[in-house]
Amino acid sequence: MIFMPTLSTGAVQQYPYVCGIAGQTRAFQFANGSEQRYLAVPQRRIWSINLRLLQEVEKAAFLEFAQNRLRTQSTFQFTDPVDGTIYPACRVVAAPVIDRIDGLAQSGIQFLIAEVSQ
Repeated sequence: MIFMPTLSTGAVQQYPYVCGIAGQTRAFQFANGSEQRYLAVPQRRIWSINLRLLQEVEKAAFLEFAQNRLRTQSTFQFTDPVDGTIYPACRVVAAPVIDRIDGLAQSGIQFLIAEVSQ
């Protein structure tokens, strides 16, 4: 199974840690006007990976990983940095954005990861 690369410190994420839960509901309206709502698409976790002050080797590894996973839409395992839960099927859902910090030889990268329902 494919794993996301880690920083030289062994971490997969830096602060601020951003994680959300997304789901989709539908509403069914009865003849008397009342409604019943139900979950149409299972809830899934979404992580915003925000990495700053990266060395060039780290930036290249994360950039290559994100671009390859986005292009092929292949899944990989992601370990939640807060509770250590391993999510076996995740995808990169937004193209990586690269930041250059002026005056320093270090940069940052951002991209989104979403859990895929199995």
